[in-house]
Amino acid sequence: MLQKTHKISFHFYDTGGGDAIHIRFLGEDSNWHNILIDGGYAREYKNAFAPLIKEILAADEVVDHWIISHIDRDHIGAVLGFLQDNTIKDKPNAVKRFIFNSTTEPIQIPSEKISVRDGITLREYIKKSYIQSEPSINTKTKSIEVQGLQMTILSPTPEKQKKAEDLWTVEERTMKVGRKASQSDHAKTISELKDLPFHQDKDEVNGSSIAILVEFGDIKALLLADSHPSDIEDSLSALRYSSTNPIPLSFMQLSHHGSKANTSVGLLEMVNTENFVVTGNGIHNRHPDKEALVRLLEHGKKNEIKIKIHYSCDTKELRDLFKIDAEVESCYEFDTTYKKIGPENELFLFEKITEKI
Repeated sequence: MLQKTHKISFHFYDTGGGDAIHIRFLGEDSNWHNILIDGGYAREYKNAFAPLIKEILAADEVVDHWIISHIDRDHIGAVLGFLQDNTIKDKPNAVKRFIFNSTTEPIQIPSEKISVRDGITLREYIKKSYIQSEPSINTKTKSIEVQGLQMTILSPTPEKQKKAEDLWTVEERTMKVGRKASQSDHAKTISELKDLPFHQDKDEVNGSSIAILVEFGDIKALLLADSHPSDIEDSLSALRYSSTNPIPLSFMQLSHHGSKANTSVGLLEMVNTENFVVTGNGIHNRHPDKEALVRLLEHGKKNEIKIKIHYSCDTKELRDLFKIDAEVESCYEFDTTYKKIGPENELFLFEKITEKI
């Protein structure tokens, strides 16, 4: 059910370790607005965004923007599900605008419901359907404003965005292989992980992610997709934030589902919040990495912050992450929630509406 009790809400759907985010807010025009980000795998569309979009349309509302952060299938898959959904007839009026960095190269789409298999591009389909798309999106792009909500692009840099076209084609051709269980660090102890040096993600596809700072009144949130932390640090620095002047946030989404290579100490020092969202389920690609969570807990301990980790999923793998660490509760002060990031749980609802609309 669409919430109408708070001026803005953020809903992180459980899509089996992917990203699927719904931002809903009451605009300056006194109308409700909806922004979607990614959507998870195509198979998850029917469980998450399909019923949501239909509920939005039933309320005589639209999706103002659908942001596709980058081309990994655990982010973009649901968009293909939407394009194949024959129950939504007037797609251009359902989703007013897509925001994404695409390619002109043919992409094989595994369904004749969209086009023949000789490879129509997603961009071509969107143009054919009269769904508006933005030009290239990067840190030089002007902030996107929607009736009182502002989205500032923190990633990708223009240099990394330029690679997106070639990367899109390469991604479709090669398809990434997930990490094996043997590559997981979940069985390691806090003592083994807490002093490890940080090594940044070098994946160029992740580096092409569209990451945003969302601002609505006093509410600020970082939605980081799979972005590289150095790019986010540079963008925050350009906004005049630093370790001595950290940006006040309602919450921050850990990049790349909580990967150890995408959340640095430097980035954590530039934010002022106790709330962190993790979209990994502990199974897909073994994210979140325990090393990243230990880094987060060490940050909280150093700065005397009670860290709150909000998982969008609820799995045994997540609940057992610190099972072998007898000292975790005595050494660190933190809370966790599981699969409760949405209006029905009253998490990440802000500015309660007191006046009659």
